[in-house]
Amino acid sequence: MDKRSAQIVTICECIDHCFAFAMWCEDFAPYLDPEEMIWGLDRAADLLSDASRLQSFLALRKLDDFFGGVKPKPGDLTAADFGIETPSLLGEAGKTFLSEDERGRINKGVAHLTEHLSLADDSEVELFEILKRSMPVFTRLVAGLRKLDTSEDAATWLDRTNDLIERGMKIKTPAEKLAEQAQARSG
Repeated sequence: MDKRSAQIVTICECIDHCFAFAMWCEDFAPYLDPEEMIWGLDRAADLLSDASRLQSFLALRKLDDFFGGVKPKPGDLTAADFGIETPSLLGEAGKTFLSEDERGRINKGVAHLTEHLSLADDSEVELFEILKRSMPVFTRLVAGLRKLDTSEDAATWLDRTNDLIERGMKIKTPAEKLAEQAQARSG
């Protein structure tokens, strides 16, 4: 695999990691019954839930770095390295991928060891909101990377990431799920 394709694979994997917690919530958590867990499996499930949530936040922060959220360090991949114009790619998402507040809270709650080990569980709402608004950005990024993968060595990863983005577009935020449940009860 050539260097450019390998870099594209790395970016695809970072996008994929943004969905770690969403996939945990959709594919695994609904099938866990705390009453049936033995020998500490409930603790393992909690750890995996936390780890997937933290991984999603870290991946979002990495993409914020990629889009120019901070001054890059030597060896960092950036959109500019690929000739990608960040403002057009971000589009309706705004001038930056993450807001200043989101980035600050991810830094304090996830990326650095502070008084609080990690973001509170209710921050998943924000995670789903960030993912939801990021779907068009992810779609444009994958399309742009596909054009840059002239050797097509990264095609499999681009396809897998695109499939995950399409699936992610169907995931409902916790607020949307609650609204559906309320409507079903009243209807």
